[in-house]
Amino acid sequence: MKISAASSDKWCLQEPPFMFQQTYATPLNDLSTFVHTLLDSFEANKGVVCIEQLVFNPRELIWYLKGLGIVTDESRLEHSTLEAEDTAEVVNILECLLGQWIDFAFFPSSKEFVSYADHDEYTTVFTPTVEILNLLRSKMQAQSFKEIENWTWSRPRSQSNTKGTDTDV
Repeated sequence: MKISAASSDKWCLQEPPFMFQQTYATPLNDLSTFVHTLLDSFEANKGVVCIEQLVFNPRELIWYLKGLGIVTDESRLEHSTLEAEDTAEVVNILECLLGQWIDFAFFPSSKEFVSYADHDEYTTVFTPTVEILNLLRSKMQAQSFKEIENWTWSRPRSQSNTKGTDTDV
């Protein structure tokens, strides 16, 4: 696992990266199954996480990184990037981040999808084709993960004081 500070305060995911998307309620009580189901549809043996915003102190993330020999604090994690160098790191970091009040984007090495999770416990998955999205949706539905209907992710909600085009649920 590598960590680096981002060079600016700009959000790394300012608009949808792909045309097709689906948002899910992040199941805090079943993050392992959620992450495994998401990654099962794709090759994600490496990936980069861009932390956009820390809403509360990410104690579990700091503890997780310390276990890997990376000593850091909350101030260094804001607008940082974490590079997962194998599949186990991808799974572990996604499970860790999804369980905390953090807004972040995940860019896997496969480039078949991008995900964005926010502190409101939503995870949006973007794909380049409807076929890829439908494959993911069928796997997520088989696990009974809740799709958020009538929701279109257009930008990080925290970038402005208004909700913009996102539909409240």
